Amino acid sequence: MNTLKNLIKNEKIDIKIDNNIIEKEYDNNTINNHYVNNEIENKYNDLINNENNIVKINKLLHKIEVSKNDVSSRLFIVSEAYDKYLYEYYIISLIILILSSIITFIEAFRLTILELNENKKELNYVNLTLNIFSLISGTIITILTSITRFKNYRETLEGLKESQAKLVLYKNKYIKQKNIIYFNHIKDIINEKDIIIISNKISKYEKGIKSINYFQFIRNKDIITYNKNKAKFDLSIFKIKKNAQNDFELISKIKDYEYNKINYKNMVLNKELEINNKIIINELNYEYEKIKNNYENRKN
Repeated sequence: MNTLKNLIKNEKIDIKIDNNIIEKEYDNNTINNHYVNNEIENKYNDLINNENNIVKINKLLHKIEVSKNDVSSRLFIVSEAYDKYLYEYYIISLIILILSSIITFIEAFRLTILELNENKKELNYVNLTLNIFSLISGTIITILTSITRFKNYRETLEGLKESQAKLVLYKNKYIKQKNIIYFNHIKDIINEKDIIIISNKISKYEKGIKSINYFQFIRNKDIITYNKNKAKFDLSIFKIKKNAQNDFELISKIKDYEYNKINYKNMVLNKELEINNKIIINELNYEYEKIKNNYENRKN
């Protein structure tokens, strides 16, 4: 009450909300410095509360956008790591499968050669070559199998997949809360209590995101590489959108030019048609007057 009394010293109070100034005029003769109408004060308080809510909503939306972008960056890093390990695991598994198939084929081929040519010593070199190749292939398979077990590809992929799913879930939650704020604000049904509830949810989401421990599967060197890839990815997306916008503007200009060209042609044709019609009308009028004069001359 005292704050409002101090503000009402002149005949005008300006209240600014969303860059729109609501101007209230009061007559000093009707407003006593020691008494302010409750209705006026309630309206003033409602306007101030509305302004405060708008400020809080903007801050909350900014916080949600920052958090959502952070989740997107984390999700990109996890996805890059998952794709990398999945590719390595796929290549190693494929090599093991191919070499195992080759060894099986060579062993069967070697036994067939031995059965058909037991007495031919010159073919022992073939047998020796096949044995050496089988031994080398078996050694490679053993090494690759040991690498997959040592690097724990399956556990790493499962951990990254789980982290990826959690990050996608939190990203969708951020989008949901953002849509709720927009909807309630448009419907003008959001209040300070709702803002506090949503803010608490956002804080809870942030704690949940920080608890996702995916760094155990990713080296610091890889994180730097993934961040560079993220920057390149964002730049590529920006260029694609910019090029699409430029192409759209170019197409729009071409369409406008063609539309104006067609309009100009139609205007010229209409003008020519109008002139031709006037010429024809003038000629008809001339013929009419000529016939009329001839008729009058004959009559006289």
